[in-house]
Amino acid sequence: MDVFLYNGEISRRADLRFINMVAETKKSDECMVVMVTGGGDPDAAYKMARYLQHRYDRFSVLISGLCKSAGTLFAIGAHDVIFAPYGELGPLDIQLTKTDQLAGMESGLNISEAFSALETRARDTFISSTIEIISSSGGVVSFQTASHAATEIVGALYGPVFARIDPEEVGSRSRAMRIGEDYGKRLNLKWNNMRPDALDLLSQTYSSHAFVIDSLEAQSLFNRVRMAEDAEMNLVKELGDLARHPQRNLTLRKLETIGAATNEGDTDDETAEEQQQEAGSAVDGLDLEAAVEAERAASGGDKKPNGAVASK
Repeated sequence: MDVFLYNGEISRRADLRFINMVAETKKSDECMVVMVTGGGDPDAAYKMARYLQHRYDRFSVLISGLCKSAGTLFAIGAHDVIFAPYGELGPLDIQLTKTDQLAGMESGLNISEAFSALETRARDTFISSTIEIISSSGGVVSFQTASHAATEIVGALYGPVFARIDPEEVGSRSRAMRIGEDYGKRLNLKWNNMRPDALDLLSQTYSSHAFVIDSLEAQSLFNRVRMAEDAEMNLVKELGDLARHPQRNLTLRKLETIGAATNEGDTDDETAEEQQQEAGSAVDGLDLEAAVEAERAASGGDKKPNGAVASK
Protein backbone atom coordinates (compact mmCIF):
# COMPACT_ATOMS: atom_id res chain seq x y z
CA MET A 1 0.00 0.00 0.00
CA ASP A 2 0.97 3.65 -0.37
CA VAL A 3 2.09 5.21 2.92
CA PHE A 4 1.96 8.95 3.62
CA LEU A 5 3.05 11.09 6.56
CA TYR A 6 1.12 14.22 7.52
CA ASN A 7 2.59 16.12 10.46
CA GLY A 8 1.37 19.62 11.30
CA GLU A 9 -1.69 21.80 11.41
CA ILE A 10 -4.56 20.94 9.08
CA SER A 11 -5.33 24.00 6.94
CA ARG A 12 -6.87 24.92 3.59
CA ARG A 13 -3.47 25.45 1.96
CA ALA A 14 -2.08 22.25 3.39
CA ASP A 15 -4.99 20.19 2.07
CA LEU A 16 -4.12 21.16 -1.51
CA ARG A 17 -0.46 20.23 -0.99
CA PHE A 18 -1.49 16.88 0.46
CA ILE A 19 -3.92 16.13 -2.37
CA ASN A 20 -1.31 17.06 -5.00
CA MET A 21 1.25 14.79 -3.35
CA VAL A 22 -1.18 11.87 -3.36
CA ALA A 23 -2.17 12.49 -6.99
CA GLU A 24 1.45 12.61 -8.18
CA THR A 25 2.74 9.59 -6.25
CA LYS A 26 -0.21 7.17 -6.14
CA LYS A 27 0.88 3.63 -7.08
CA SER A 28 -1.45 1.32 -5.18
CA ASP A 29 -5.18 0.81 -4.60
CA GLU A 30 -4.73 0.99 -0.82
CA CYS A 31 -3.03 3.54 1.38
CA MET A 32 -2.21 4.35 4.98
CA VAL A 33 -1.76 7.84 6.40
CA VAL A 34 0.34 8.50 9.48
CA MET A 35 -1.58 11.50 10.81
CA VAL A 36 0.05 13.64 13.50
CA THR A 37 -1.72 16.93 14.22
CA GLY A 38 -3.06 19.14 16.94
CA GLY A 39 -6.11 19.90 14.78
CA GLY A 40 -7.05 22.73 12.48
CA ASP A 41 -9.62 23.46 9.81
CA PRO A 42 -12.47 20.88 9.62
CA ASP A 43 -13.13 21.85 5.99
CA ALA A 44 -9.57 20.88 5.05
CA ALA A 45 -9.73 17.60 7.00
CA TYR A 46 -12.98 16.75 5.23
CA LYS A 47 -11.52 17.45 1.78
CA MET A 48 -8.42 15.32 2.39
CA ALA A 49 -10.35 12.33 3.74
CA ARG A 50 -12.97 12.64 1.00
CA TYR A 51 -10.26 12.68 -1.68
CA LEU A 52 -8.65 9.51 -0.32
CA GLN A 53 -12.04 7.80 -0.24
CA HIS A 54 -12.45 8.68 -3.91
CA ARG A 55 -8.96 7.64 -5.09
CA TYR A 56 -8.40 4.46 -3.06
CA ASP A 57 -10.34 1.24 -2.62
CA ARG A 58 -9.38 1.41 1.04
CA PHE A 59 -7.39 3.73 3.27
CA SER A 60 -6.30 3.37 6.86
CA VAL A 61 -5.10 5.96 9.35
CA LEU A 62 -2.26 5.23 11.76
CA ILE A 63 -2.60 7.13 15.05
CA SER A 64 1.02 7.04 16.14
CA GLY A 65 0.93 10.17 18.33
CA LEU A 66 -1.31 13.18 18.85
CA CYS A 67 -4.18 13.35 16.36
CA LYS A 68 -6.69 15.80 17.80
CA SER A 69 -9.83 17.64 16.71
CA ALA A 70 -9.76 17.91 12.88
CA GLY A 71 -7.40 14.92 12.88
CA THR A 72 -10.17 12.89 14.51
CA LEU A 73 -12.54 14.05 11.77
CA PHE A 74 -10.03 12.83 9.19
CA ALA A 75 -9.85 9.45 10.94
CA ILE A 76 -13.64 9.04 10.71
CA GLY A 77 -13.25 8.83 6.94
CA ALA A 78 -10.85 5.87 7.12
CA HIS A 79 -11.82 2.23 6.67
CA ASP A 80 -10.00 1.30 9.87
CA VAL A 81 -8.09 3.04 12.64
CA ILE A 82 -4.68 1.76 13.75
CA PHE A 83 -3.18 2.78 17.10
CA ALA A 84 0.38 2.83 18.32
CA PRO A 85 0.69 2.76 22.13
CA TYR A 86 1.31 6.53 22.28
CA GLY A 87 -1.53 7.42 19.90
CA GLU A 88 -4.53 9.50 20.91
CA LEU A 89 -7.52 11.12 19.25
CA GLY A 90 -9.61 13.98 20.63
CA PRO A 91 -13.21 15.27 20.69
CA LEU A 92 -14.80 17.06 17.73
CA ASP A 93 -15.93 20.21 19.54
CA ILE A 94 -15.07 23.10 17.24
CA GLN A 95 -12.60 25.68 18.55
CA LEU A 96 -13.70 29.31 18.12
CA THR A 97 -11.95 32.59 18.81
CA LYS A 98 -12.82 34.14 22.12
CA THR A 99 -15.17 37.09 21.94
CA ASP A 100 -13.50 40.52 22.37
CA GLN A 101 -10.03 38.98 22.50
CA LEU A 102 -7.26 39.25 19.93
CA ALA A 103 -5.88 35.81 20.73
CA GLY A 104 -7.07 32.62 22.30
CA MET A 105 -9.48 29.85 21.43
CA GLU A 106 -12.38 28.26 23.24
CA SER A 107 -14.60 25.28 22.64
CA GLY A 108 -17.86 25.86 20.82
CA LEU A 109 -19.45 23.77 23.57
CA ASN A 110 -18.81 26.54 26.11
CA ILE A 111 -21.94 28.45 25.16
CA SER A 112 -24.21 25.41 25.47
CA GLU A 113 -22.53 24.41 28.74
CA ALA A 114 -23.08 27.95 30.03
CA PHE A 115 -26.76 27.84 29.10
CA SER A 116 -27.17 24.45 30.74
CA ALA A 117 -25.46 25.60 33.94
CA LEU A 118 -27.50 28.83 34.14
CA GLU A 119 -30.75 26.99 33.51
CA THR A 120 -29.98 24.44 36.23
CA ARG A 121 -28.98 27.09 38.75
CA ALA A 122 -32.04 29.26 38.03
CA ARG A 123 -34.41 26.30 38.32
CA ASP A 124 -32.83 25.09 41.56
CA THR A 125 -32.96 28.62 43.00
CA PHE A 126 -36.64 28.99 42.10
CA ILE A 127 -37.60 25.65 43.67
CA SER A 128 -35.57 26.13 46.84
CA SER A 129 -36.79 29.72 47.28
CA THR A 130 -40.43 28.72 46.87
CA ILE A 131 -40.15 25.88 49.40
CA GLU A 132 -38.27 28.06 51.87
CA ILE A 133 -40.85 30.88 51.71
CA ILE A 134 -43.73 28.48 52.30
CA SER A 135 -42.02 26.58 55.13
CA SER A 136 -40.76 29.70 56.91
CA SER A 137 -44.29 31.19 56.95
CA GLY A 138 -45.71 28.06 58.53
CA GLY A 139 -47.94 27.48 55.55
CA VAL A 140 -49.62 30.88 55.77
CA VAL A 141 -48.18 32.03 52.42
CA SER A 142 -49.81 30.31 49.47
CA PHE A 143 -47.88 28.57 46.74
CA GLN A 144 -48.91 31.24 44.22
CA THR A 145 -47.54 34.02 46.38
CA ALA A 146 -44.35 32.10 47.20
CA SER A 147 -43.67 31.24 43.56
CA HIS A 148 -44.21 34.86 42.54
CA ALA A 149 -41.67 35.96 45.15
CA ALA A 150 -39.24 33.24 44.05
CA THR A 151 -39.57 34.45 40.44
CA GLU A 152 -38.54 37.95 41.47
CA ILE A 153 -35.55 36.56 43.34
CA VAL A 154 -34.41 34.50 40.36
CA GLY A 155 -34.92 37.47 38.03
CA ALA A 156 -32.84 39.72 40.26
CA LEU A 157 -30.03 37.18 40.51
CA TYR A 158 -29.81 35.86 36.96
CA GLY A 159 -31.52 38.53 34.88
CA PRO A 160 -28.34 40.61 34.36
CA VAL A 161 -26.45 37.48 33.29
CA PHE A 162 -29.01 36.44 30.68
CA ALA A 163 -29.25 40.03 29.43
CA ARG A 164 -25.59 39.95 28.40
CA ILE A 165 -26.08 36.95 26.10
CA ASP A 166 -26.12 37.90 22.42
CA PRO A 167 -28.66 35.75 20.48
CA GLU A 168 -26.72 36.24 17.23
CA GLU A 169 -23.52 34.99 18.86
CA VAL A 170 -25.37 31.99 20.25
CA GLY A 171 -26.79 31.16 16.84
CA SER A 172 -23.46 31.39 15.02
CA ARG A 173 -21.73 29.21 17.58
CA SER A 174 -24.51 26.63 17.48
CA ARG A 175 -24.17 26.41 13.70
CA ALA A 176 -20.39 26.11 13.99
CA MET A 177 -20.79 23.21 16.39
CA ARG A 178 -22.67 21.25 13.74
CA ILE A 179 -19.71 21.32 11.34
CA GLY A 180 -17.93 18.34 12.85
CA GLU A 181 -21.12 16.29 13.07
CA ASP A 182 -22.24 17.07 9.52
CA TYR A 183 -18.84 16.28 8.00
CA GLY A 184 -18.50 13.17 10.16
CA LYS A 185 -21.84 11.78 8.95
CA ARG A 186 -20.81 12.21 5.32
CA LEU A 187 -17.37 10.68 5.78
CA ASN A 188 -18.81 7.72 7.67
CA LEU A 189 -21.12 6.79 4.78
CA LYS A 190 -18.25 5.22 2.81
CA TRP A 191 -17.19 2.46 5.22
CA ASN A 192 -19.45 2.97 8.26
CA ASN A 193 -16.69 2.60 10.83
CA MET A 194 -18.48 4.67 13.50
CA ARG A 195 -20.65 3.00 16.13
CA PRO A 196 -24.21 4.27 16.67
CA ASP A 197 -24.31 7.65 18.48
CA ALA A 198 -20.49 7.86 18.38
CA LEU A 199 -20.58 11.18 16.51
CA ASP A 200 -22.84 12.69 19.17
CA LEU A 201 -20.43 11.51 21.84
CA LEU A 202 -17.43 12.97 20.02
CA SER A 203 -19.03 16.36 19.40
CA GLN A 204 -21.01 16.96 22.58
CA THR A 205 -20.16 14.89 25.64
CA TYR A 206 -16.43 15.04 26.38
CA SER A 207 -15.49 17.40 29.20
CA SER A 208 -12.55 19.13 27.47
CA HIS A 209 -11.12 19.68 24.03
CA ALA A 210 -7.86 18.03 25.10
CA PHE A 211 -9.58 14.87 26.39
CA VAL A 212 -7.44 11.80 25.60
CA ILE A 213 -9.17 9.20 23.44
CA ASP A 214 -6.78 6.27 23.48
CA SER A 215 -7.12 2.88 21.78
CA LEU A 216 -9.41 1.48 24.49
CA GLU A 217 -11.70 4.51 24.36
CA ALA A 218 -11.66 4.40 20.56
CA GLN A 219 -13.05 0.86 20.62
CA SER A 220 -16.30 2.28 22.01
CA LEU A 221 -16.49 4.73 19.09
CA PHE A 222 -15.22 2.79 16.05
CA ASN A 223 -16.13 -0.61 14.66
CA ARG A 224 -12.66 -1.40 13.30
CA VAL A 225 -9.81 -0.47 15.63
CA ARG A 226 -6.58 -2.42 16.10
CA MET A 227 -3.09 -2.01 17.47
CA ALA A 228 -0.16 -1.47 15.11
CA GLU A 229 1.64 -4.55 13.86
CA ASP A 230 5.41 -5.05 13.84
CA ALA A 231 6.01 -3.51 10.40
CA GLU A 232 3.91 -0.47 11.33
CA MET A 233 5.67 -0.07 14.68
CA ASN A 234 9.04 -0.22 12.92
CA LEU A 235 7.86 2.62 10.71
CA VAL A 236 6.85 4.64 13.77
CA LYS A 237 10.24 4.07 15.37
CA GLU A 238 12.04 5.16 12.21
CA LEU A 239 10.04 8.40 12.07
CA GLY A 240 10.77 9.22 15.73
CA ASP A 241 9.25 12.51 16.92
CA LEU A 242 7.66 13.08 13.51
CA ALA A 243 5.33 10.18 14.33
CA ARG A 244 4.46 11.42 17.81
CA HIS A 245 4.36 15.21 18.18
CA PRO A 246 2.98 17.83 15.77
CA GLN A 247 5.73 20.05 14.41
CA ARG A 248 5.55 23.80 13.91
CA ASN A 249 6.22 23.49 10.18
CA LEU A 250 4.10 21.19 8.05
CA THR A 251 5.79 17.94 7.02
CA LEU A 252 4.31 16.02 4.07
CA ARG A 253 6.11 12.89 2.94
CA LYS A 254 5.51 9.85 0.77
CA LEU A 255 7.11 6.97 2.65
CA GLU A 256 8.40 3.68 1.36
CA THR A 257 5.42 1.38 1.12
CA ILE A 258 5.25 -1.30 3.79
CA GLY A 259 4.71 -3.97 1.15
CA ALA A 260 7.76 -2.85 -0.82
CA ALA A 261 9.88 -2.72 2.32
CA THR A 262 8.85 -6.29 3.13
CA ASN A 263 9.70 -7.46 -0.38
CA GLU A 264 13.10 -5.82 -0.20
CA GLY A 265 13.72 -7.60 3.08
CA ASP A 266 12.77 -10.94 1.53
CA THR A 267 15.13 -10.26 -1.37
CA ASP A 268 17.96 -9.46 1.01
CA ASP A 269 17.36 -12.72 2.88
CA GLU A 270 17.47 -14.73 -0.35
CA THR A 271 20.70 -13.01 -1.38
CA ALA A 272 22.27 -13.74 1.99
CA GLU A 273 21.28 -17.40 1.71
CA GLU A 274 22.78 -17.64 -1.77
CA GLN A 275 25.99 -16.00 -0.53
CA GLN A 276 26.14 -18.45 2.35
CA GLN A 277 25.75 -21.37 -0.04
CA GLU A 278 28.52 -19.97 -2.26
CA ALA A 279 30.75 -19.54 0.79
CA GLY A 280 30.03 -23.14 1.78
CA SER A 281 31.02 -24.34 -1.69
CA ALA A 282 34.26 -22.39 -1.45
CA VAL A 283 35.03 -24.00 1.91
CA ASP A 284 34.32 -27.44 0.46
CA GLY A 285 36.79 -26.67 -2.33
CA LEU A 286 39.48 -25.69 0.15
CA ASP A 287 38.90 -28.88 2.16
CA LEU A 288 39.34 -30.94 -0.99
CA GLU A 289 42.64 -29.24 -1.80
CA ALA A 290 43.84 -29.80 1.77
CA ALA A 291 43.01 -33.50 1.51
CA VAL A 292 44.95 -33.81 -1.74
CA GLU A 293 47.92 -32.03 -0.15
CA ALA A 294 47.81 -34.39 2.82
CA GLU A 295 47.85 -37.43 0.57
CA ARG A 296 50.89 -36.09 -1.24
CA ALA A 297 52.69 -35.45 2.08
CA ALA A 298 51.93 -38.93 3.34
CA SER A 299 53.51 -40.39 0.24
CA GLY A 300 56.69 -38.39 0.75
CA GLY A 301 55.65 -35.34 -1.21
CA ASP A 302 56.17 -31.66 -0.59
CA LYS A 303 56.40 -30.19 2.90
CA LYS A 304 54.97 -26.94 4.15
CA PRO A 305 57.34 -23.95 4.17
CA ASN A 306 57.58 -24.07 7.94
CA GLY A 307 58.68 -27.70 7.85
CA ALA A 308 55.46 -29.17 9.28
CA VAL A 309 53.97 -32.00 7.25
CA ALA A 310 50.33 -31.47 6.31
CA SER A 311 48.02 -33.97 7.99
CA LYS A 312 44.47 -35.06 7.40
